[in-house]
Amino acid sequence: MNYSYLMGVNNIEKLKENGFEIQSFEDDYGVSFSDEKIEIFEKYIYETLQNGFWNEYLGKKKVFIFKFDDGQIKRFILNKDNEKEILKLCCEFADYEFESIDKMLNENEFYAKTYFNK
Repeated sequence: MNYSYLMGVNNIEKLKENGFEIQSFEDDYGVSFSDEKIEIFEKYIYETLQNGFWNEYLGKKKVFIFKFDDGQIKRFILNKDNEKEILKLCCEFADYEFESIDKMLNENEFYAKTYFNK
């Protein structure tokens, strides 16, 4: 399974129509989906994520997708070589100094209950 905490998106109905499991957290969403739905999920993120936001999903890999203010998109699969760059982007986008990617993800209530509680 894959898990994503979604912020900065709209039209969540598109995912519901495609059989994604969705939990609401005020204006944000916790989404769970199988590996077979990764392509649908990424397409949805590319199309609906607002500029200046990022999304990650956690499964066999940890994938980060950043959508810059100009609409440019950068996608990363987390590894030791790009961890510092991803952390730097998360801090810039959130205007917050995260200690580490692992700590940032572990402190997310949705991930704590789903991905890290397997």
